Amino acid sequence: MSFKRFIPSYHGASTLTRSLSIRSSHPPRLPFRSFANDASSQPSPPADPNYTSGERDVHLLLAAHQPLQPISKLVVSDTSGGCGSMYAIEIASGAFNGLGLLKQHRLVTDALQETMKAQGWHGVTVKTQKA
Repeated sequence: MSFKRFIPSYHGASTLTRSLSIRSSHPPRLPFRSFANDASSQPSPPADPNYTSGERDVHLLLAAHQPLQPISKLVVSDTSGGCGSMYAIEIASGAFNGLGLLKQHRLVTDALQETMKAQGWHGVTVKTQKA
């Protein structure tokens, strides 16, 4: 089964843009596109001040992991009820561009592997986005 059937075609995007801009004075906004001048010069997002100590540690570990740079979004949640044995991670990075989902997840879990073993995590949920 090919994913091409499920991904919308953008071949007619310029025609769509022209027809929409004729109707309104502003061009349409495309929320799925990000136009950054130099993403590598942007620092990783700061840790949420409401994080638990475990969430903050995971956030800082991922933010410092060079293969994941540049990170544009990073959210860490302790889903274990506060004991720090299971986390949900949402991350958007330019490093994911051109990589499949498995390789994206592997980049994240490779950064966490030692911590997961040392702290005896039960699991981690990873949600990635290309930046």
